[in-house]
Amino acid sequence: MLILAVYGVTAALFWATAVNTATLYAVKDSYSWQSVPKANSGGSNNFAITSSTANPRNMRGWISFDMRGVPNDVWILNVKLRLRVWHKTTTDPKLGIGDSTGRVYGVYRLTQPWTEFNITWAYQPNYTEEHHATSPVPPGQGGWDGPLLYMDWDVTDLVRDWASGADNYGILIRDTQENAPLYYSTQFFTHNKVPNESYFPRIVVTYVSPLSVVILVAALGLEGLFITTLWRMRKRRQDSSEHR
Repeated sequence: MLILAVYGVTAALFWATAVNTATLYAVKDSYSWQSVPKANSGGSNNFAITSSTANPRNMRGWISFDMRGVPNDVWILNVKLRLRVWHKTTTDPKLGIGDSTGRVYGVYRLTQPWTEFNITWAYQPNYTEEHHATSPVPPGQGGWDGPLLYMDWDVTDLVRDWASGADNYGILIRDTQENAPLYYSTQFFTHNKVPNESYFPRIVVTYVSPLSVVILVAALGLEGLFITTLWRMRKRRQDSSEHR
């Protein structure tokens, strides 16, 4: 029990001191709608993800992050993509609108470059479904001044692809079931024309350096050796006293 307790304390101290978290904000983002395929929305304070067979039909968003805030040669433990929700559609059967709560949005790694003020539906970059992430639209309603409502994706494997050498062209976000019979839409804030970073799209990267792990393993090994030695010395004393 003593060994387990010491190991637990050491591991906890290691987590508190060696595990790092980096929050990286979007450096560019844009969106476009299928019904106006050559329109560009770079510089907007929001972008919309929409699924619909009627105008404005489907909408997709694109975001790019600068990963230089995470050191090279680290072990990525977890990565979360977080977007702040501005507004969601709510149910209105008369207008053919559906509540977007529960709609599943996918995040996909882009495989071609793009620019914020040139990307359109007609000229959008390709993407791969490898290691893509999905998440349902959360309940509740956001707003410009609040309440705060965020949507999160686990994009750990996607970001690990970048760390392993895949080109970082950013990500695509879209409804996984486009062309819905009702109009479903969710608007998210961008990094443009908003008051502060609390509105920005961001990814939160939790990572640790390999050297830290080696130090932890060595420390646990030395602790185990030390405790085992003390236990053996105590056992010898007990055995010696029993034979007197």
